[in-house]
Amino acid sequence: VSQGMVGQHAARRAAGVILEMIKEGKIAGRAVLLAGMPGTGKTAIAQGVAKAVSKDIPFTMLAGSELYSHEMSKSEALTQAFRRSIGVRIKEETELIEGEVVEIQIDRPATGTG
Repeated sequence: VSQGMVGQHAARRAAGVILEMIKEGKIAGRAVLLAGMPGTGKTAIAQGVAKAVSKDIPFTMLAGSELYSHEMSKSEALTQAFRRSIGVRIKEETELIEGEVVEIQIDRPATGTG
């Protein structure tokens, strides 16, 4: 994990512990969340861990601003990020009916209201 990285000794040691736990199957989840101030090397450490585990491990970077969007929930943003990282594409199908409206009939109740 430390190849090419300068500084962040404690973070690199922690990443090494996580890497060993992943290799030994001691981590139950499928993701690791790294948090910290900007510019502290989170992305570099994450890329190093992903490459050290396997060349086939998908790596997806996700900024905090993507989670705190007003357009979608946090769980939906995370779901989309995980789908992107493993290459899952959701195909949505829509049935479109084309034609010409020749008559409109409105059914009203017998009471005459409505």
